[in-house]
Amino acid sequence: MKNIFISCGEVSGDIYAADLIRELLKISPDTKIWGMLGTESEKSGGLAKWSYEELKLMGIIEILPAIPRILRLKNNIVREVMKSNPDAVILIDSPDFNLILARSLRKSGYNKKIISLIPPTVWAWRSGRVKNLKRDFDLCLPLFLFEHKFLLDHGVNSLWKAHPLVHDLRDIKISQEFANRFSGKKIIALMPGSRHYDIKFHLDILLGTAEILRGKNYCPVFSIAQGLTKNLADNLRERVKDSGFDYWEGGGRELMLGSLAVAGVSGTVAVESMLLGRYMVVIYNMKRITHAILKCLVHVEKISIPNYLTDKQLYPELLCGDAKPEKIVNELEKYLLDSAIKSEIDSGLNEAKNLMGTDNAAEFWAKCVLKP
Repeated sequence: MKNIFISCGEVSGDIYAADLIRELLKISPDTKIWGMLGTESEKSGGLAKWSYEELKLMGIIEILPAIPRILRLKNNIVREVMKSNPDAVILIDSPDFNLILARSLRKSGYNKKIISLIPPTVWAWRSGRVKNLKRDFDLCLPLFLFEHKFLLDHGVNSLWKAHPLVHDLRDIKISQEFANRFSGKKIIALMPGSRHYDIKFHLDILLGTAEILRGKNYCPVFSIAQGLTKNLADNLRERVKDSGFDYWEGGGRELMLGSLAVAGVSGTVAVESMLLGRYMVVIYNMKRITHAILKCLVHVEKISIPNYLTDKQLYPELLCGDAKPEKIVNELEKYLLDSAIKSEIDSGLNEAKNLMGTDNAAEFWAKCVLKP
């Protein structure tokens, strides 16, 4: 019986882990899959010995107080992995934790396969981590073709077929419930994120955006992300309701598909929006000191992946002080009210989508993991 350890640290990583687990169990049904996982991974057949909630942290200043706890977590995981000696270790995203975990496993004598699924964005910042990938990992499985090419150019073993969302989003449809509830309304999807940090620093901005949109006869609808903890989901729901706005809990992807356009926090949602053919205003706010530190470290000007896939600026990015309700609405209406701009952006979205591959990425990942 195969024994595979997986570590993921946030909602998107949990979704990718769940995709991988389903495909692994299709190929090898008796495989034991365990590790630091989330609810979606457990639904797919994984055993969560630790919750991915342990790593739901964001920012630089915000992480510092949690370092002792995270190091204890890492040491506990290393002990369990060495005791179980799995056939493969799959580390998904969360590089600040998973790169350290991989190094500790190697130092502890683990000599079997370690794979980085969604490796760190060394093309964007902290390129020195390439040496970690070359030294501690047998294989990297990136999400994007340009990442794959970058890794190969820097001597890292990398394989790529497609982005998993291409397969995941192929059957997304508008449900009858959604159609009945929002029929005839000019929906703008507002995506406040899936982490406490995201919601803390962006909800007020999006509530202000919703107020302006409502005054212009649009129907702003907030997404209550399905991966939120109960307390966070409850608090978000109450804030939205108390402000007099509608929300949708049936899945952010369906909400975006049913909308005219999207505004929300930078992240995987921008890629989903692109694949669904929806324009998005990308926002990101953070503490000033965190922003100042990142400006010194990051070597790219854009934060949204769709803006890297072609030579066009598909999505406006409003960061920190620029992420204001009036500016968000202005960017939305540039697209919604100008047919020439809309046509050009829609063409760019289609071009970017075509660079995402067509295969079932999760099936490809599973075959790479199980390959001797």
